Amino acid sequence: MSIKYVVFDWDGTLADTYPVISAAYNHTFDTLGLPRIPYDEVKRITSTLQNKDTLGAVFGERKEEAAAAYYDFIGHHHATSLEAMPGARAVLEFCRRQGLKSFLITNKKTRYVAEEIRHLGFENLFDKVVAAGEYAEDKPHPLATHAVFGGSLPPADEILVLGDGAADFQTARTYDHDGKTARCIIYDPKGKYQGAAPDHKVTDLTAVITIIEKVNNPCKKIKILPSPVRD
Repeated sequence: MSIKYVVFDWDGTLADTYPVISAAYNHTFDTLGLPRIPYDEVKRITSTLQNKDTLGAVFGERKEEAAAAYYDFIGHHHATSLEAMPGARAVLEFCRRQGLKSFLITNKKTRYVAEEIRHLGFENLFDKVVAAGEYAEDKPHPLATHAVFGGSLPPADEILVLGDGAADFQTARTYDHDGKTARCIIYDPKGKYQGAAPDHKVTDLTAVITIIEKVNNPCKKIKILPSPVRD
């Protein structure tokens, strides 16, 4: 079955937001007078959680104080020096040219992701965006992940999820139904992904274009570099 729908993650997949997010956590630790922990550890803790649960998981009972400090920093700095990940625009524009539906599901709040999308000039490249807080549950809960399809899922094997963390693999699994599974590609340029094995791991986003072309045009001779396959 051809891929007709691509569900994108934002932070660390299409947008290079981790430097600001890391700085925001460091600012929050400092403001609360707590010792910093490495951002890789913060990401490990929060990568499978909904947005509403992340600060509580890191800061415990002081999550309200943490939220005030964290979002104050994010509000001032989140788009200051934001750049797209290498190859992000190429993948989005390829999907548009091929007539594929492009969806964005993120655990970033609506205000911030909307500003970042405009900043990068991506506002015409998504068919629908679902951000944190728009529904009672956030990604990877099905209430949020199914929202891009209006609650009526297409065949799972027509869906590809592209992200960089465990929540993106979990998102793909929310689309599995009727004996079919959604594909998942993990963008892992630094080789730090430790979640369940996706269909492919790539270090270059433009490799996603090659994978989609191979799936949608199986008779066409397209060279794909070897990548891990889900068990």
